[in-house]
Amino acid sequence: MIMEFERLTNLIFDEVVSKLENNEGVSVFSKKRAKFEGWLKVELCDSLLKYFQDATPERNRIDITFDDWAIELKTVNTSYRYKNVENKIRTITMNVQSVIADIEKLKTTNYTNKTVLFVVFPVNHDHKNWQIHLQRISASLREIKYKEFKFKDEIPGVVYFGLV
Repeated sequence: MIMEFERLTNLIFDEVVSKLENNEGVSVFSKKRAKFEGWLKVELCDSLLKYFQDATPERNRIDITFDDWAIELKTVNTSYRYKNVENKIRTITMNVQSVIADIEKLKTTNYTNKTVLFVVFPVNHDHKNWQIHLQRISASLREIKYKEFKFKDEIPGVVYFGLV
């Protein structure tokens, strides 16, 4: 299963990161620190349908399922200051708790392969304050992979994919 997770990670990162980097609309959301989970769900489903005929949203209260895989999605907006991003106060602790709640929910499902995909912005993977939150999430996962990217206007973000 780890090898399958590795392949799925590469496929998702290849597909999703280019969409995040090149979409003008989602760039506006990143500048405003606005969440775009619905957009992410549509785009991920579109990408997965190229490889898995049965990729389906909202089955058994799971964001996306296919074969024996379940994926929960989240967008995590931070309050960290970055150039070209509107300054706003965001409660990242609640966002992190929401990711952990999705992981716990997945643990109760009958799917063989349970994963969580979350996009964090604006942030770099190595951001000191973000690393404290990421450790809390990682503690609930067997494995986690990440890929850094930039929205338009050079706003940094990170896509994480974790195996529950």
